Amino acid sequence: MTFKEKEIIAWLSERKLMPSPELITHISNHPQGLVLLEKSVNSLKGPKLFLSVSDLLVDEKSNPPKPISRPKIANIPPVIIERQITKSLSDGKLESYISLFNDRFKTLSRLVRRNPSMRDAGFLTNLNPDEENKVIGMVAEVQTFPNGRVKVVLEDPNGRLNLMLKEGEKNLNLLNDEVIGVSGKLSRQGNVLFVNSPIIRPHLGRYREFARADEPYIALFISDIHLGSGTFKNKEWDKFISWLNGEVDYHKEWIPNPGYLIIAGDAVDGIDSYPGQEADLSITDVWEQYSELARSIFKIPTPIQTVIMPGNHDAVRLMEPQLPLPNRVIKNFEDNLTFTANPVLLDLAGVKVLCYHGKSLDDLVSLRELSYEDPMSMMKELLNRRHLAPIYGGKTPLAPEKQDHLLIRDVPDIFVTGHVHSFGIERYNGVLMMNPGTWQAQTDYQKMMGFQPEPCRAIAVNLQTFETQVLDFNF
Repeated sequence: MTFKEKEIIAWLSERKLMPSPELITHISNHPQGLVLLEKSVNSLKGPKLFLSVSDLLVDEKSNPPKPISRPKIANIPPVIIERQITKSLSDGKLESYISLFNDRFKTLSRLVRRNPSMRDAGFLTNLNPDEENKVIGMVAEVQTFPNGRVKVVLEDPNGRLNLMLKEGEKNLNLLNDEVIGVSGKLSRQGNVLFVNSPIIRPHLGRYREFARADEPYIALFISDIHLGSGTFKNKEWDKFISWLNGEVDYHKEWIPNPGYLIIAGDAVDGIDSYPGQEADLSITDVWEQYSELARSIFKIPTPIQTVIMPGNHDAVRLMEPQLPLPNRVIKNFEDNLTFTANPVLLDLAGVKVLCYHGKSLDDLVSLRELSYEDPMSMMKELLNRRHLAPIYGGKTPLAPEKQDHLLIRDVPDIFVTGHVHSFGIERYNGVLMMNPGTWQAQTDYQKMMGFQPEPCRAIAVNLQTFETQVLDFNF
């Protein structure tokens, strides 16, 4: 090690900064290296632990230096968008609502009918009191009586029917607007069906093996960065970016280089997302939040294909499905990023990945035995109903598009959500479910709402073997 390199390390050590080897080489070879280093360190925003070449100043502050060049690996398959909304057709007219619910009912009733017991189910208006009747309908109303009996109003395109469930069926967690199938006996008056069968929900299919990539590509999943929040975990985030560049000696075998990085919504904290948010922000302009995000994402090595989808804090409409981030935001980023809608079905090297930010989880926490601390149980409920936001008119605002873009039309290999800031990973009926948590510490509002964050984690998946690794950057 040269005298100059030792001098650089000592200077940084006094300031409790850890340099990358590339930075030491760069500064020692630069004609005004120490001057550049001092200016760069003085311009840093907020606390920082790891320092790399990409942190050095250039002529313009908003244009950071290019990362150290690495050979591009051309054989990694590109991110393919299998299904997402590309243009909103919502006009608020009655016909749009009818079209939306007809699409939902047609798709989900067909999936209910895949169950052998429901293959010959009839319409609600064509029943016989002298026979066992099988019907499929959409739940319009659920009422529980003091004696424990449960009455359900079911409807289909032809009519409505009252169901009376068996005792003990009160904890089914039936939701308005979900589609179910039942069988039972019709009352002599023809106005009530006394159900004597289990509730049949849309078919998930038999347990199956994952689709697998031909090569051991790594897909990395994170969510809810919330850059711009006063509780954003800046030090841990910098450590994560440095890790992606191979500068942190921690599970380097899981760096997706080449591979994929999926950011499942709420990349920035936004503005006016909850009462009193402005007092919690470190960056009060949403466009500057995205500019800062772009500067950070710019440091990610180019062989890592990065996907960014919106969430309820992002600068898109709150109603779901959400369109991709606007051009005003996208233009600040490099061309090697993919911006998608919410939700989106991706193909990563042949593996189907369903990404949904997860606002509808707010509707499910009121159900029996469900909570923000256990996002996996809520994700199971969505998979079982084959719909990402089954309740219309709840806490999740849904746009009356002519097609229901929140249907789970195809069972994915991987299902990822965010939003609740709780960590979870579990395999369920052939689907790898995960919620990576957040990069934000708890705010007062989250404490009031019952959110207990589990910050600074990422989940890595080997797309060939489906081995997983939880990466915790709180060290």
